[in-house]
Amino acid sequence: MLLANLPAHSRLWFFGAHRILSEHEIEVLNQAMSAFVSSWKAHGAQLSADYSIQHEAILIVGVDESVAPPTGCSIDKVFQLLKDFQSQTGVDFFQRTLIWEAFCNTTEIYTIDTAKQALESGRLKSNTLILNPLITQLIQARESMYIPLNESWAAPKLGLK
Repeated sequence: MLLANLPAHSRLWFFGAHRILSEHEIEVLNQAMSAFVSSWKAHGAQLSADYSIQHEAILIVGVDESVAPPTGCSIDKVFQLLKDFQSQTGVDFFQRTLIWEAFCNTTEIYTIDTAKQALESGRLKSNTLILNPLITQLIQARESMYIPLNESWAAPKLGLK
């Protein structure tokens, strides 16, 4: 179960990489995130947090706000960790217009232009399941992190709506 240590009402952040991470990068990110969530605080209060790396490209960070809510400054620390990771590895988690098609244990990553080409060639279909990076609660992710492409934020940009 996704983020099994957190309750269903926990708040989530999705960060999708611009490319598949190497095994070494996943190991480095796991080490950094493990240390981070175990010591993550907001105004001195320990946050009840966890993370998961999915499909070799998606980082999901969750916080149980009922224990202690994160603050703007504490949330910024996650972003800073990922900026530092980008400086070290070149992995960009901040391209918000990418589309992640998850299948098996990996994912295919598309820009709007490459998704249009994949639709034209038949590689992508309007009902292809993609990760929904707009989910904000763990219960939503546990029920279904995936939505059909034609129900996603990208559908109008791809001419599907």
